[in-house]
Amino acid sequence: MVDVEEMRKRFDDSPYAHIMGMKLVELSKGYAKVQMELKKEFLNWENLIHGGVIASLLDQAFGCSLNTLENIYVAVQLNVNYLAAAPVGETLFAESKVIYAGKKLGVSEMTVVDSKDKTIARATGTTVSLGPRK
Repeated sequence: MVDVEEMRKRFDDSPYAHIMGMKLVELSKGYAKVQMELKKEFLNWENLIHGGVIASLLDQAFGCSLNTLENIYVAVQLNVNYLAAAPVGETLFAESKVIYAGKKLGVSEMTVVDSKDKTIARATGTTVSLGPRK
């Protein structure tokens, strides 16, 4: 059985999540919600938030949701549709829901919204299982 509270601490304490300012808001079996405030350091050459920042937020929620399950899953595919921009200072929320978790594959759907519930991006992701968590 996976200890969700232990996983919460591991996810929040990971170096990348810390550097990016990502924090878990909710975590349960097969579900995760992660938040992140957009910093000026995330701007690209056009003074827009870099798409990789949004993809990182999606990927964090994706990994958190699948790794609340009995197997260890790693991503092999992430498909992102960027739908709107968000400004520096905005807080974004990524939600991931596992829609399939098999012995070999896992699939999730993710959404990023801003603080006004405007959809910023949608994504799907596929993972492979490395086997049971020990």
